[in-house]
Amino acid sequence: MRWSVLRHKYLLPAFTAIQALFAVAIVYGLALLIPDVDAETARYLSSGAWTLGIIAVGCVLAPQITGTSKQEGLLDYQRTLPVARSAILLADAIVWNLAALPGIAVGMLAAAFRFGLDIHVDAVTVAVVLGVQFATVSIGYAVAFWLPLTATSLVTQVIMIGGLLFSPITFPAERLPEWASTLHQFLPFAPIGDLVREAAFRAGDAQLTNRLVIAAWTVLAYTTAYLALRKRN
Repeated sequence: MRWSVLRHKYLLPAFTAIQALFAVAIVYGLALLIPDVDAETARYLSSGAWTLGIIAVGCVLAPQITGTSKQEGLLDYQRTLPVARSAILLADAIVWNLAALPGIAVGMLAAAFRFGLDIHVDAVTVAVVLGVQFATVSIGYAVAFWLPLTATSLVTQVIMIGGLLFSPITFPAERLPEWASTLHQFLPFAPIGDLVREAAFRAGDAQLTNRLVIAAWTVLAYTTAYLALRKRN
């Protein structure tokens, strides 16, 4: 883990600042596009800002940096280390999780000031945030380890644009066509947004389907990334 921290020591502060600004921009910027922000809309915008920040770190920044490092020979070097492959993945995941936390905290403060929401910050919320962060980092690593850098950049941009514009993260799924709403139930990002919102605002019970979908994507992505580290040229 120390090696992971040292490897990213110059990048992590910048990523943290960018994520914090991103969360504030969504909370304040998107609210300007909506004339009357009711309580439900405020919850969606607030939790959506945190969720998109988590996705940005795990599925955009982490795979792009990892893809660049892989092109420079990092993956080949990691395969030679006398360290368990799972330990390498977990160490990097912890580092990226820590990088995302300050941005989430700033986003929560921005939401509290902007909308006056009662945000629950307790063990349940922390556990949910850490869990979904691990899920997004696993997905990002699976993409970065198996795809070339150009394809990784394309996939991460599609994820970010899709999450920001078309995924029911900052708005209810009922606004989408039925087929799109059904599709998002089996993709990881809308369920992540639902879990974060339910944990932070206690807005309904956490649906078992969301947990199962996120767990399935996490196991699949982590296993895929792990196999990439074990793969020999």
